[in-house]
Amino acid sequence: MERPVTERDLKDLQYMNCVLKESGRIYSTVPVLGRNIPEDTKICGYTMPKDATCCILTYLLHRDEEIFPDPEKFDPDRFSAENRVNIPEFAYIPFSGGARNCIGYMFAEIEIGVIICSILRNFTVESLNKVSPVMGVTLHSSEPIRINIRERVVQEVLT
Repeated sequence: MERPVTERDLKDLQYMNCVLKESGRIYSTVPVLGRNIPEDTKICGYTMPKDATCCILTYLLHRDEEIFPDPEKFDPDRFSAENRVNIPEFAYIPFSGGARNCIGYMFAEIEIGVIICSILRNFTVESLNKVSPVMGVTLHSSEPIRINIRERVVQEVLT
């Protein structure tokens, strides 16, 4: 295929979308979200006072075994059409959620999909090392990620 990957193509790539969502679950861009509580609020029997800061650890939220069994396993099928209905609202929030979610999340999802599809269409990518996530303001790898990239050889089919 010579033409560039488009947003329309992404709609047809159901499994690729599942892979990208599972990647966002395991490696959330922002592993901790902070919010101020606007009024006294009870959470799990504890009173959180007005103006307190509440931290949402998406890194842990996305590893809740009740929602995501075997949470350290990379399993894109969690996000298939038949399985995604079992994921409660706000249990998966790689770009935050609600009224204060990331304004650019839809653009980011499209851009990530187009770039990954474009790379995989033209190259094979192989990991050369195993890295662990390190939590900071953003989630990053414990050491540089080393990969081997080879151009795909397209063979013409003779008819």
